[in-house]
Amino acid sequence: MKYSILLICFLFSYSLLGKAQIPPIPLPKNTEHMTTVDSGSIRVWYALNPLKVSEPKTYDDLQRLDIGSHLSKYYSYFVYNSDSLVTMWGKQNRNAQSTPTRLGVRGKTSHYWSEYHYSEYFKNFSSNSLTEYSRMPMYLHQENCQYTEQMPIQGWKIHKDTLVILGYCCQKATCTFRGREYTAWFSIDIPISNGPWKFGGLPGLILKVFDTERLFVYECIRIEQYKNKFPITFYNDYNKYKKRKRKEVLQLQREVNENFLRIAGITLRSGKLPERKPHYYLELE
Repeated sequence: MKYSILLICFLFSYSLLGKAQIPPIPLPKNTEHMTTVDSGSIRVWYALNPLKVSEPKTYDDLQRLDIGSHLSKYYSYFVYNSDSLVTMWGKQNRNAQSTPTRLGVRGKTSHYWSEYHYSEYFKNFSSNSLTEYSRMPMYLHQENCQYTEQMPIQGWKIHKDTLVILGYCCQKATCTFRGREYTAWFSIDIPISNGPWKFGGLPGLILKVFDTERLFVYECIRIEQYKNKFPITFYNDYNKYKKRKRKEVLQLQREVNENFLRIAGITLRSGKLPERKPHYYLELE
């Protein structure tokens, strides 16, 4: 019954707004159903495509890099915070007939699903590998999937240019990675070979990175160092995500973005679908 009500609400908002509100956000996860897989002492915050760094509502997303002893985790704070608030709301309103799907601060693209919001990336330092857990939109949770690849190599070229970010002197590096050209600013004052998303491989933490078209801009807004380590967690159901190859997951994500209604088996009474703004992909190959 709950899923039927959500479907009706989704289709109503779809026709009412006259624009594609697809793919819809997934149902929230219960943040109490998680296992600690490592502990960290450094947490790095990145704004994704900020219009104004001082205003989180102007971001596409606010993302975090948790760096542990054995692995690092990169994920959306907006999504995690929303899931945490929904989990708490559910505990306080156990008799409610329905629950909210989203709570807390939202970015400018938080009203629909995007792989950049709903994927989590774990870099395993021991095996030198990266695993993406891709959480699919509503009605497609059975297609939640994962893949593991060797740690991506960006092949950076380091330049002499410098820039100060958050008080750290950063050096410029450029590369071509999976179809896009990137510029990164990293600081050897933070000798951690890591960064947002899949980026890494430089002799210092990447504090800012963007492609030549500036379709994707990751900008560090805060670095936190903890005396007492915090847990790095893993959703228990990640072990049930379907194992696929990287390109299979990328193709599925592309199909969801471009043909969600067909894949989800949803038929609208209107024969025409509203136009949706272009969706850009980080990996082109």
